[in-house]
Amino acid sequence: MNGYALRTRELLTNELNFLDGEVQEFVPAKKGHTGVAAIDVKWKSGVHFIFYQTLWCGYYYVMRNSGRISHTFQVGKPKNSLAINIQRLINDINRGRYDRKMTPRERHLKYVQEKGLVGCMNNTKWDKVFHIIRLVEEAAGKEISIMYKYITDVESPACCWSISGDEDLHIGMYKYIEWLKVWPIACEYEYWGRLVEPKYTYYDYASLFLEKMDAAKLHYKYLQQEEAYIIYGYHW
Repeated sequence: MNGYALRTRELLTNELNFLDGEVQEFVPAKKGHTGVAAIDVKWKSGVHFIFYQTLWCGYYYVMRNSGRISHTFQVGKPKNSLAINIQRLINDINRGRYDRKMTPRERHLKYVQEKGLVGCMNNTKWDKVFHIIRLVEEAAGKEISIMYKYITDVESPACCWSISGDEDLHIGMYKYIEWLKVWPIACEYEYWGRLVEPKYTYYDYASLFLEKMDAAKLHYKYLQQEEAYIIYGYHW
């Protein structure tokens, strides 16, 4: 992995002009890692150009304060236009185009401050909530319906889903959750033909869900009209 990244580093160094940027020392990938920064170029403004190399492809982007402030560009096999496109990006960095661009974290903090939101959850608490939902699913042998809304979403979601296969639901996104609704009820569906109404069997796991939520000292509220439990990430 490191040898592959060093070859990419040499190629970029020979073909690109980093202008006022300073090439940082190469930090080898640790054992088990699937990628490494082949090259890291830093400007006095704190902006970095990163080319991240994996065994399969490369990615390049602009960062500041450990947050990406540009699109992420994927590179497969090297093409003649690669150096030209990267040089354009470097020229933009050198001209200061990215000096005032906010990172996702900075945009989030600005939004929270402008709206006067007060956080009442953190990553540890959200981890506990999702762990409890998974425990209930294991006991039920079926998926539990959930719904959540990010603080920047204009409208609430129109339907429910489950936590399995939800690619957005990871620790980096917890801070954006305004609320999470949980329906700790599993449903079985039996189709008996066109002329007969299907049979629905419901299994209520609310007591198990609440028992574990209370044991973890996590706050929730019951929405009687929706027959759901809601956990707030923020309050006004």
